[in-house]
Amino acid sequence: MAGREITRKILSGLAVAYFRPRITGMAHIPKSGPFVVAANHLSFSDHIFLSVFVPRPVYFVGKAERLGRKGLRGRVSSWFFEQVGMIPVRRDGGRGGVAALETSRELLDQGAGVGIHPEGTRSPDGRLYRGQTGAAWLSLTTGAPVVPCGLVDTDRVQRPGRLLLKRTSFEVHFGEPLTPHEYAGREKQSFSRRQYTDRIMREIGALSGQELAPEFAVKGAALAAK
Repeated sequence: MAGREITRKILSGLAVAYFRPRITGMAHIPKSGPFVVAANHLSFSDHIFLSVFVPRPVYFVGKAERLGRKGLRGRVSSWFFEQVGMIPVRRDGGRGGVAALETSRELLDQGAGVGIHPEGTRSPDGRLYRGQTGAAWLSLTTGAPVVPCGLVDTDRVQRPGRLLLKRTSFEVHFGEPLTPHEYAGREKQSFSRRQYTDRIMREIGALSGQELAPEFAVKGAALAAK
């Protein structure tokens, strides 16, 4: 764990020096205890940037196929994703999605930080799409606060379908933590999860400056739109 944290800090320093991002609201990250970072999703690299910029380790669920690849390139890729705290889960849209949330909940129960993109996929047109209720469920189930995060211009760093990163500035804004206390006694109600999720998305939108879309994003649409 200590070695991974050292590597994460080195990657953070390199990323800050190379991209010179504008980062605000870092003080809103809890200094101890579990927390959920809920961010908009513009680029494949979003979760990587968040994993290295947040002052405490934060884990993101990712495709299990990214780990255990063969060859030198595969081993380097696997090492990198392990260092930035990726949780390998087979995401098949059914049991895989449930497993991802259960794994995230276990980490929160251990006092760790978990990251999630409530939209479920990258925005196809730059708007902020309706959120899935996973972040709200995690917060309601564990009591962990949700730290909304607005990412700006990360899609300029890495376009959909492209491997290389472009050296350009972007912004990362963390907002005040949201807590599930007002839903006490109603944690298991689907209406509470939906209401809480909508609140989280409004806070993300205020930080990112995006227009709110009334519908859910369609997976793969971002790549098709380019």
